[in-house]
Order: sequence, then C-alpha cells, then structure tokens
Amino acid sequence: MGAMSYHIESVELFVRDLPPDRMGFVIGKVKAKRRARGVWLCRMVVSDDQGRVTWGVAGDRPSFGWLDKREKFSSEQKYDRLKGLVEAARKVYLANAKFKSPFAQWHRCHAEVQKLGRARDHESLSASFASALFERAMLDAVCRLHGKSIFEMLRDGRLGLDPGRVHPELKEVQFSKIMPRKPLSEIFIRHTVGLSDPILAVDQPPAKRVNDGEPETLEEYIRRDGLRYFKVKIAGDHEADLARLERIWTALAHAREPVVTLDGNESASDLDAFSRFVEAFERRIPGLFQHTAFIEQPLTRALTHDPATAGAIAAISKRKLLVIDEADGNTASFRNAFKIGYAGVSHKNCKGFLKSVLNFCLCHWLAEKTGRVAFQTGEDLSLMPMVPIHQDFAALALLSITHAERNGHHYSLGQGHLSALEKMLLEKNHPELYTRRRGKFFLDIRGGKVRCDSLQCPGFGVQFEPEWARFTPLDRWVVVW
Repeated sequence: MGAMSYHIESVELFVRDLPPDRMGFVIGKVKAKRRARGVWLCRMVVSDDQGRVTWGVAGDRPSFGWLDKREKFSSEQKYDRLKGLVEAARKVYLANAKFKSPFAQWHRCHAEVQKLGRARDHESLSASFASALFERAMLDAVCRLHGKSIFEMLRDGRLGLDPGRVHPELKEVQFSKIMPRKPLSEIFIRHTVGLSDPILAVDQPPAKRVNDGEPETLEEYIRRDGLRYFKVKIAGDHEADLARLERIWTALAHAREPVVTLDGNESASDLDAFSRFVEAFERRIPGLFQHTAFIEQPLTRALTHDPATAGAIAAISKRKLLVIDEADGNTASFRNAFKIGYAGVSHKNCKGFLKSVLNFCLCHWLAEKTGRVAFQTGEDLSLMPMVPIHQDFAALALLSITHAERNGHHYSLGQGHLSALEKMLLEKNHPELYTRRRGKFFLDIRGGKVRCDSLQCPGFGVQFEPEWARFTPLDRWVVVW
C-alpha cells in the first residue's frame, strides 16, 4: 500500500442536550448532583491526497467530576476548565492539520495536549479525555475515506500503528497478528448497581416509585433483561459496604451464573483497611466473593502508583485481582501499575482508543513474558446513543472484551434525546441494537447481552451523521445541571 497523506479541513464542537435523569445515583463517595446534562460532540472534516473529503465524529459526556476529584475546584470550575482544555486540544489538532499516519498524528497531538494539561494544572486523565475526543473523530474520518471499519483498518495495517514507539518492549509486537480473527458480534451488559440504587422490592415502596414502566430495582432488571454480569459500587465504609453486598447477593439468586465486579472509585486511602475489607468480604459472603471477578480502582490514583504499596497489593491480588481505572491517566499508567501488582486496566474510549489498543498489546506481551494474568475490562457508565455508545461497542468488539459496564441509559428514560430522524435511521441501520417499548426507544438487551454486528461499518462504528442542526455549538451552550 502506498503512503497517503491527510488534511484536517475543519473541527467543530457541539452539545446535544439530555433530559433529566429518571433516577438519582451515587457513585463512590461523591453523589453525582452536579452533572452537566449534555453530550459533547466533535465533527471533523478530513481530506486525502486523492481529493476525497469526508466527515468523522466522536462524542462523550463531560465527566469533569470523575476526571478531576480534587476539592480545590468547584463543579462549575471543573466544567469550565475541562471545556477550556478541550478547546485547546482542538487548536492542537488544527495546528497539525496535515498528517500521513493516523497513529503518528495521535501520538504527536496527545503528547502536546498532555503538556498543555500539565501547564494548566490538569489531571493527566483530563488531558487524555480532551485528546481522545479528536482522536476518535480523526480515526472515524480516515476509516470512512478508505471505506473500511476500524477493525479492518487495524487488521490491514492502515493506521500506521507502531506500539514500539510508545512502549519500546513492544517493538516486535504487531497488533494485526494478535488481534482476534473477527470482531465480537455480541457483548454482555455489566449492569451498574449504584450506591443509592434500590436492590430489593422493599427498597422501592409505591410512594418512591418512578412508575414509568421500566424496572426500578435490581431484582426487576435481572428478571426483565436476563442479566448475568454486575458492577457494584462500594464507598469505603466497609461495614455498610458488606451489609449492602449481602443484600445484593440475595438479589443475585435470580441471576443465572452471575459474575460480579466491585468498583471503589478511589474510595480507599488506607491500604491496610482495604486489605481487611477484602478479608472480611471473603469470610462473610463467600458465595459472592467466589463470583467476583475483580475489584476496580479501590485506592486513590496517587496511592495506586506508589511503589511502596507493592507488597500489600501482591498479597491482596492473591485473593482477588485488581484493576486500574481513574489511575490510567496516560500511556505509561498500566505498565507501571502492573509492576506494582495490578492485573487489569479499564478500556474507555474517553481515555483514548489507541491507548487501549496499546494496552491490549501490553497485556499480550506482559502475560507472555511474566506468566501473570494481564487483561482489559470495559468500564463506562456515561455512554449514550448514538455516537459514544456505538464507538465504544466497536472498540470492545475488536479488543475482545466480552462484557462491559453499559447501563447509564437506565438512569434516563430510554433515548428521548434522539430526534425522530435519528431513531428512524437507527432502526433501519441497527435493528438488532435497539427496540421500542411503549413508544419509547431503548437499547435492546436480551439474555443479558446486546448484538452489535451492524457497527462493523465504514468508519468507527457510526453509519450516518447525527442531526447537527439540532445541536448547540459548545461555545454558545448554556450549562444545564
């Protein structure tokens, strides 16, 4: 294949409004009261040296409170700071408008955005978020120019992927040789159980019910959707966490062969106390403990990367595997955490798709070289149709991640934020992915999983453009909380 060159013609940022949540939720120690009700969308126009021009798109909810948990900034400040960093990242991509290799373009721009983030006192995770929005729009456009899916482009070596450029130990690793023969066609939903979510019927008496026709308790979701995979939030109050886990284990009697993961969301700052929690969990609820696959991000991101914790982490890991999420702020994060004793790393498109591809390569190399378990997980509560959830399903399919946190939609009532035209096009192009109930539009979960074959289309999981005329430019959007 001869070398091609590409040019970024324009980059625009929009916001799609979202309706209020149908149910409140609590994640970690922070109640999500201040959440901007919108999805940020990037539209990038890219041309190539053959005169072809097309569009690419990406989108994410601005999860400023998750990206940066420091108390020195208010929610309003965090939102404004993240918006400013994203707008600066847009300028970085436009300043590097001409490129030959999509991977090299990402590598150059990602480094510049990280540098900008450090200069502005941002968490590295926030900088990765800002970079990732434009990375995916660029990849979507380049794939569409070639008429290939993201899977096909990686398989055929058309993105210029060079793992050794980021991780020297991977210089001999070729992603196309270790990637699956074909992408997954269905993915299990791992249902998030927030700290305030009703578990049993008694938790949601008639006076508290939303009564919109959708399930409200964990028991009801299990019965309706046939759920098998569950992601349970813990808050670091060990007695309260254990008591709640006992009630959840009661509800899981309705699930067939349940698989559970725990998510600490950085709630633990005392490593010894967390170790005692794991021991008590195994002793008090052995059935649930045996069905628990891993514990995600129990410690603060700073403590996660402290080499002094290695001995304790190794001891805990013998009981239960540990995964990093918020601590995965840059391309070196997982490699460093693995040395300390962590086994897994979360994939989230909002942290960087190509970073996840590199972590896939790292998992393969580390498992082969050390004999230890090394794996990726799918963790993203905030994805909403169309663009964010489609692109993340497409990423999961090529990374062979068989189950993923995917139920941010249950805190909303269906997909009421989509236009009539978008719903019609989704039903036409993705009939297996969505369904209607009582006139409303929902992700179609059957037997605890969804089918996503139709996302293997030219581009990065997106078959048609959103209805841009219905959105507000980011710089003119008034924040709705």
